[in-house]
Amino acid sequence: MTYEQIQQVLVEAEMNRVPVGPVSDLVEGGLSLEAAYTICENNMAKRYLAGEKLVGYKVGFTNIAVREKMGLPDSTYGYLTDRMVLVNGGEFNIRELIAPKLECEICFRLRRELGAGATIEQVLAATSAVVAAYEICDARIRDWKCPYPDFFADNGFSARIVLGDTWLPVSKLNLLQETVTLEQDQERIAEGKGVNALGHPAKAVAWLADKLAERGQSLHAGQLIMTGTLTPILPIRSGSQYTAFYSSLGILTKKFI
Repeated sequence: MTYEQIQQVLVEAEMNRVPVGPVSDLVEGGLSLEAAYTICENNMAKRYLAGEKLVGYKVGFTNIAVREKMGLPDSTYGYLTDRMVLVNGGEFNIRELIAPKLECEICFRLRRELGAGATIEQVLAATSAVVAAYEICDARIRDWKCPYPDFFADNGFSARIVLGDTWLPVSKLNLLQETVTLEQDQERIAEGKGVNALGHPAKAVAWLADKLAERGQSLHAGQLIMTGTLTPILPIRSGSQYTAFYSSLGILTKKFI
């Protein structure tokens, strides 16, 4: 298949909520990382032309234990648009998605542009505030099983994010020790710490800035960056209420129907 045909395969899978096999299987010899980036970037360009606005990025597999379990060589990233952002509380119909899973994260909001080579200290200085967040990730690829480049072609398995109500400056927090406890229908099912995101959530932002620079892109003021899960990646059960209790960033909740 041509890259344009693969792009359409992924678009139709999301639209029809029917997963496909690894898109690497559609190319002789598999999909290269360069091809995967191109496929995703072209699909995002079409979304922008259709009216969606880029609001930021998600970094995936910053939790080393999760990454190793998936057998991946590095983290991943994807693009977030305004259509993907949900508010805290209320309900979300998971029938909009294929096989959604839930992650508890810390989301950064930048105050200024950030390029390649940034240190943790420089990332923190460029950050206006952080907030508790869920990532509702979803794969257009069946059973979430595919070669590493496919994650990029499928926009890093991006789907939706849920942002909390309390944005705090990083100076008010110990991000490494920020803890979260996740409950499903009032039963504790997971917990995590800020250190689980690549050793420091700001390091995930720096990693992203480096990767975007390789594509001739950079991070800009006002953009959001989801820094990766602090907890295991968990399948979402329809009918359940998920509530995350963060030590400083407040409470995050969403019912999935």
